[in-house]
Amino acid sequence: MSISSAMNNAYSGLSAMSRSAETVSNNVSNALTEGYSSQQVEYTATALGGQSGGVQIEGITRSEDVLATRLRRTAAADFSNTSTRSEALARLADAMGEPGDSGALAVRYAAVEDALSMAISAPDSVALQQSILLSAKSLTTTFNQISAEVNRVRTDADAGIAKDVDTVNTALKQVESLNAKIRMLSMSGRNASVLEDQRQIAVDRINEIIPIRQTKTDNGEIAIFSQGGEVLLNGSARTLEFTQTYFIVPGMTLASGALSGLSINGKPIDVGDAGQGVEGGSLSTNFLVRDSTAPEFQTQLDALAADLIERMQNPSVDLTLLVGDAGLFTDAGGFYSSINSIGISSRISVNASADPENGGELWRLRDGVGAITQGTVGESAQLIRFVNALDEDKPASANMGLSISMSGVGFAEEITSFWALESSKADEEVAYKQNVYSLLRSEELNAVGVDTDKEMQALLIIEQAYAANARVISVLDGLMQKLLEM
Repeated sequence: MSISSAMNNAYSGLSAMSRSAETVSNNVSNALTEGYSSQQVEYTATALGGQSGGVQIEGITRSEDVLATRLRRTAAADFSNTSTRSEALARLADAMGEPGDSGALAVRYAAVEDALSMAISAPDSVALQQSILLSAKSLTTTFNQISAEVNRVRTDADAGIAKDVDTVNTALKQVESLNAKIRMLSMSGRNASVLEDQRQIAVDRINEIIPIRQTKTDNGEIAIFSQGGEVLLNGSARTLEFTQTYFIVPGMTLASGALSGLSINGKPIDVGDAGQGVEGGSLSTNFLVRDSTAPEFQTQLDALAADLIERMQNPSVDLTLLVGDAGLFTDAGGFYSSINSIGISSRISVNASADPENGGELWRLRDGVGAITQGTVGESAQLIRFVNALDEDKPASANMGLSISMSGVGFAEEITSFWALESSKADEEVAYKQNVYSLLRSEELNAVGVDTDKEMQALLIIEQAYAANARVISVLDGLMQKLLEM
């Protein structure tokens, strides 16, 4: 080997080690940067005329573990899905109240029955009649407030859909732009790792909303599809379309056209159907809350309110009523008909004829809400009929989702317990999904993240190699000096 050949080898070694030291430094400085994958310098031996030509830098590669990333993304989408559902269920269950809490619907219901029962022993007591009125108004107000919260949950879910759609559209455009930049760098042989990190963060953001499948195309570009096979980005980004509804009331549905569905480039997309369209992640859960979970809750709440009204507007319970007359509890002041069941919990109220604040008389709580004149002050027969009506075991209506016969309070307690249990199970599922995600995220970081201990060990090897190449150059320089002196 000639001196010049040895000098070239040493210089190429210095250049490679310098680049390696720079890469290690970059790795360590980004050890805590979200989305950063460690980088390594790739180099190969070269040959010139059958002899060693030193080392050549092939490029810088970014650490990837396709399986670890895919598993982590699946877990992230599952966690986003369950946490979104859990938050909605918690709001619905809280609106109904914890079983036993003073403000819970079932407790308010029982308070009406208790107030009526206490008045039986002293039907002439104005204070006890006032207690009946107050407990009845508290119950109807609670129904109204819960129904209003259901509307807010649905409206917030609709707003969540709009926000998710905007986020996905923005992220898809970002990925499209990064694809173009990465393609240009790849074609020119330059390192695109930083842009690939940025692209992964954008893809992760999409994945939490819509679980995705990612495939590589030419020159480092990627294509993105939903798990159901819908194209989100292939060359150019698709556009998700959705129209937000700013106020939702009972009865507004997607099927009726009152609420917006999801489209991609003008094509309507199925949301929430397994294996089709868009399923999983926060987007489909927001649709589920808006179009299924909250309406189911509203239906049961309406059925409970309807059951209460019907028990008390029956002419066989209140003998002062005629067929078609409103009872103690009314539909916005009037007679309740089952054809108007949707949203009845938002309209239920106490009959004004028994409420002095609305021109009524308290004694009608004792004598019947349809009574024209006051009866015997010591008569408690009507109070007894009211109590018996509330306490009677009746078959549940189809809308209650129950298959048993119970009293009014029993229905309220059963429905309250059901939603409290659903919320509790969702919380447990969130905790489990979060643990799975954290575990898989750690596994991915172990595979592609920066291990500072390994980087420091690599830096020691780089230092030794650099020093060795520098020593070779020093020795060769000395030899050349002696040759020149001859």
